[in-house]
Amino acid sequence: MAITAAVCGMLAAGPVACGGTADPGGERASAELARLRGLLREEASELPDGFSARSRDGWVPPFKAADNDCQLLFDTAGGMPSQRGRGTWVAVTYPGDRVGELAGVSLASYTPEDARLRFTRLTQALNGCRIARTSLAGRSTSLRVSGLNLDAAGADVQARRLHGRLNGYPYEIHMVFALAGHTLVSLVHAGVAGVDAERTGQIARSLIGRAAL
Repeated sequence: MAITAAVCGMLAAGPVACGGTADPGGERASAELARLRGLLREEASELPDGFSARSRDGWVPPFKAADNDCQLLFDTAGGMPSQRGRGTWVAVTYPGDRVGELAGVSLASYTPEDARLRFTRLTQALNGCRIARTSLAGRSTSLRVSGLNLDAAGADVQARRLHGRLNGYPYEIHMVFALAGHTLVSLVHAGVAGVDAERTGQIARSLIGRAAL
């Protein structure tokens, strides 16, 4: 989007690192962008112990997946341009205090019909992505996908655990996608070796609860 660079620059020092809207001149879109930014400001104050509230730009996938379903999940979680469509979005990353730990959050607002269609497509991609492998030959990168249980996170919630090796090193990613009204919530909690599912659930429940209000 044409306004992305300007928005990201203005927000670099604050709790919302990057965001935009496909309709920058519309009052409704502007109000929705302000709502999403406000959600992240609130979330920054409620992060689990060990996470920094000083955010960075949205999550960048650690590799390009060979499988299209897996790549769709990566792109959506990172708020990639091709996945924003006609929506309004914000994306940030919060660093954690464990080795390589981070929490990437993307919130996107659509019409109710478009939001439901996108969540349905993500659910299909989650079922189709069994092993996330790099598209580059000769790299020791392969993450096996399995279920991830999050207690009381909500009805329209899908969560997966990706675990294996990234460039030969043990690595784990928790991915959570949720539909809260017309807001699509995406969360990535990643790190070297083990990632605490309890911390993943805490962030997810807080995000989903705020977005649903």
